[in-house]
Amino acid sequence: MTNIERSRFEAFLGNDLSFWNYLKTYHNAFNILLKNVEVTNIHVDSIAYPMLFMVRHCLELGFKANIRYFSKFSEKKDFTNSDTHNVRDLYKSFKDHVETTVKKLKFNHNIEVDEINLDEFRKYYIGIENLIVQFDNIDKDSFCFRYPVDLKNNSVFDYSDRINILDIKELFDKAMVLINFTSIVFSDYTDYVDMIDEAYEEEMRIAYRDFEK
Repeated sequence: MTNIERSRFEAFLGNDLSFWNYLKTYHNAFNILLKNVEVTNIHVDSIAYPMLFMVRHCLELGFKANIRYFSKFSEKKDFTNSDTHNVRDLYKSFKDHVETTVKKLKFNHNIEVDEINLDEFRKYYIGIENLIVQFDNIDKDSFCFRYPVDLKNNSVFDYSDRINILDIKELFDKAMVLINFTSIVFSDYTDYVDMIDEAYEEEMRIAYRDFEK
């Protein structure tokens, strides 16, 4: 293998430590594995557990990334530094942060979020809720796709348990639209708030500097 070929395998681990980048890399990995199944005709059983873990972990990362983003505007602190793996709880908090942000924008800054944006946002709730139900039923605490037995040494799945990865992918694609674009859609409103806050802080700095003189 040449040095140029080897350079493709050089991983720059510290380049981007954001939740969003971690989310992107896990999402990429899922899609690459799915494509590998399609191209090679191998059975998905050979990589099903890591694929499903990636979907579940993407949900967790996505909700936590959005919670961190919206907490500044919702003024809520719950789950902003959470170590929970419960996707249902994280999803509820994510929704709450967004909905509270809408109210705070109106109350604090007289900014009304366009109903079209809200309707579009809420439309994707249904798909992601269906996905969460499935993962809540089979892997509530992010354990079953990592280990074959639970803490009591019981098998995490019955022999007859099965799930179609293509069905999961369909729901996953819809979930990723909601996760990836919610903050982008709301940025039209939150960027304006940031601009107001920055202008106010600059005025305060100037006033303080003039006062010192």
